[in-house]
Amino acid sequence: MAVTARPHDLLRLSGAAALGGSPPDWVPASIAACPWGVVRRAPHPPGLVPIGIRGSERWQRHAVLVPHEAVTRSVPPEELRGRRPWLPLLAVTLSAVALLLAAELEGDTTWGPIGGVGFELATGKPATRPGSDLDLLIRTPRRLERALAVRLAAIFAALPGKVDCQLETPGGGVGLTEWARAGGPVMARTDHGPRLVDDPWARA
Repeated sequence: MAVTARPHDLLRLSGAAALGGSPPDWVPASIAACPWGVVRRAPHPPGLVPIGIRGSERWQRHAVLVPHEAVTRSVPPEELRGRRPWLPLLAVTLSAVALLLAAELEGDTTWGPIGGVGFELATGKPATRPGSDLDLLIRTPRRLERALAVRLAAIFAALPGKVDCQLETPGGGVGLTEWARAGGPVMARTDHGPRLVDDPWARA
């Protein structure tokens, strides 16, 4: 399929053969049980997508490049925001987040769950535990004013479960709480590694 993959999108794969090379021993079994990967930030040539494969244990993470033709389905975080995790605390927290962001965001600013919650909602395979954070992505092609960032960070901090929110900006991924701080550069995660930027929305 034609793939327009962005960081944190979930990709369904055609099978372990799509990975090529010699992956760790646990990877083929993991792909057989749950043939999904998550798009990660890394340099990649045309026709290949950098993804991460999750295993059943927290230490089981494998980075690999897969060809576009090995992808059978793509699920962005935005498609998952109407679903709810199995664990009650995460479900309650995500419901509260949905109400909050519906009131606060506008225009082309979109959001969705990522991390373990996003993986669980896309694949149907349990990936969260009691105490898991709710990881969120807010896509912000236009500047998210610091006043709004401060307000969101404060409201998230008051929710029943812990929320870890990342802003997807033209300059890379930036932590919401970091952007909410007054003044100074912020760390932007890019395909070529982290870098300090004063304004992640500035034109390169």
